Amino acid sequence: MSVPTDPVPAAATSCGPYSVRVCCGSACVGQGALEVIETIRVAAGDRGGEKLRVEPSHTVSGCRGWCSRGPLVEFPDLDLLYCHVAPDDAAEIVERTMFRGEVIERLLDRTPVNGARHRGLSDNPFFAGQMRRVLARCGVVDPESLDHAVALGAYDGLRRAVEELDSPAILDLVKRSGLRELGGSGFPVGLKWAVVAETPSDERYVVGSGDSVDPGLTVDRTLLEGDPHGVIEGLAIAGRAVGSRHGRLFLRSEHRLAVARAQRAVAEARARGILGRSVLGSGVEFEIEICESAGASTGGEETALLNLLQGRRAAARPRPPFPAVSGLWGRPTLISTLETLANIPLIVGPDGGGRTVGPLTKVVAVSGAVARPGLAEVPLGTSVERVLLEIAGGSEDGRELKAAHLGGPAGLTLRPTDFGTAIDHDTVRTLGGSLGSGGLVALASGSCVVRFARYLVDACARQSCGTCPPCRIGTWVVLNLLDRICAGDGRLDDLGTLERLCHHIRTTSLCEIGRVAPVVVLAGLERFRADYEAHLDGHGCRPGGCGTPAVNDTLSKGV
Repeated sequence: MSVPTDPVPAAATSCGPYSVRVCCGSACVGQGALEVIETIRVAAGDRGGEKLRVEPSHTVSGCRGWCSRGPLVEFPDLDLLYCHVAPDDAAEIVERTMFRGEVIERLLDRTPVNGARHRGLSDNPFFAGQMRRVLARCGVVDPESLDHAVALGAYDGLRRAVEELDSPAILDLVKRSGLRELGGSGFPVGLKWAVVAETPSDERYVVGSGDSVDPGLTVDRTLLEGDPHGVIEGLAIAGRAVGSRHGRLFLRSEHRLAVARAQRAVAEARARGILGRSVLGSGVEFEIEICESAGASTGGEETALLNLLQGRRAAARPRPPFPAVSGLWGRPTLISTLETLANIPLIVGPDGGGRTVGPLTKVVAVSGAVARPGLAEVPLGTSVERVLLEIAGGSEDGRELKAAHLGGPAGLTLRPTDFGTAIDHDTVRTLGGSLGSGGLVALASGSCVVRFARYLVDACARQSCGTCPPCRIGTWVVLNLLDRICAGDGRLDDLGTLERLCHHIRTTSLCEIGRVAPVVVLAGLERFRADYEAHLDGHGCRPGGCGTPAVNDTLSKGV
């Protein structure tokens, strides 16, 4: 696992030899992380006799991407990680671990199937099996401290971009890196940037999209809650590369903590001269505005997003022209996902040299029937099997895995014999799907593939802007057919109708929302047709997943 060295502030060790970090992502905060910090502060002061202080700013870390085990408390000096920490545990942690270096066994991570305990990050398969590049500072840096972020390398890439490189040089570095858009169709980033930069215009815009359609995906939220300065730096470098003075961060309003930390980070960067009329004193101008969606952005579809930014209804636009040529207010506009932008400082920074330090990676959101769900960053080309079995620990209860769905609504539902499939854009595309934003959902034996397909189609149908009939009407017809099949009332000709309708919607919809909605059905019919046919014998779902909330329960066991 690759993580940066953390220069621990002196105050963090003032109550003893061991520093402490408490994860304060939204999931951990919701489970009492702030109370844990306060209890640690009080207990450490009382234990020290001289009211030694452990300030929240010395113990706070951002989201580590392992929300299913939160609240997390880490002692980096001891390579020790406690999970499911309650406020009532904090006093014991201070007495036994902070002051004496003892390990509290019951708070260590435990693998559900065999009961094995894992002490820290180095021996925990979930973290030890990753290659954390984009997520390297998440869980390490205080997301509300610009000084801490700078000490860990934030804005080194931006300084190089404005002081040593011009636009063509940055574009060349990005092209040579081979980076592709981490979300959607995986379009080459360098090519997209070059189109924006070369299109004649008096103004250009760059937009960071933090509003993905994939259900259960938390990459955007984790990046902003854990390392907002990494996203801001990537957006600013993108502005420098394409000749833009104006950036927009488009975020989901329901991600309140992520939005708040992004707002704070932008304000701090502006106050320090990192953003504004003269970026880092270079004379290059770049400003960022944060815009919040109201939850009706058609899943982050590019042209609908542009309409929202202009105060219009979130409806898709016909393409061409593409946003890179005519986007926000008719000007060339670069739109990238937050994960894509977070890669840019690694490429442009002092150690980048046109590539990331090590191979390009993808953050995979592993959820479903696995022992260790969470966000796992792995090199592109890593097999689905390795992520499911080694990093995520396989099935949570010892049952065999029946299927795994890779890539969100536009992805593939894989059989166990297909688990050797590599997680990369080209491999998934050759199999008829899209890597998308990197969701990976495991389905155990007893789960229903038909019901799972219905869940994803429903997510897309509810995001439809209603502009084109194939998406507005067709997705709901598909849903009705799937409901009839799940209920055991399907007819023999329903599967043929489903196939024809899905192909029609996929080829005639105006935007990606309609085009991706049928993919999960088509992939299921190709690889799990027997499951669909089993519903047509008049007895409904044989695994039993359609008549119970089992599928929704499985999906809720996310990161």
